Amino acid sequence: MAALVLRPGCRLDGARLYRHLQELLPPYAWPRFLRLQERLDMTETFKQQKGRLAREGCDPACVAEPLLVLDAAAGAYVALGAQRWADIAAGRLRL
Repeated sequence: MAALVLRPGCRLDGARLYRHLQELLPPYAWPRFLRLQERLDMTETFKQQKGRLAREGCDPACVAEPLLVLDAAAGAYVALGAQRWADIAAGRLRL
């Protein structure tokens, strides 16, 4: 998973990001999940606080921020809702 902070007034284009990653990174390096945040939590020494993000995981029921998942068939990052998460957890939707 990667946590992203978008510039004010910008929105994420999931298909464009997918194409961009295809050009720059091998498939094993693509983040399977994205978490859109307003800001990144930092420590006093300006290190990212990743522990909370790791504990919360990517269950949409536990995370308040928008989540996206890599959908290779659609060639885009798409919204991760409760049904899609249930399909992933049950193995009906493969990453």
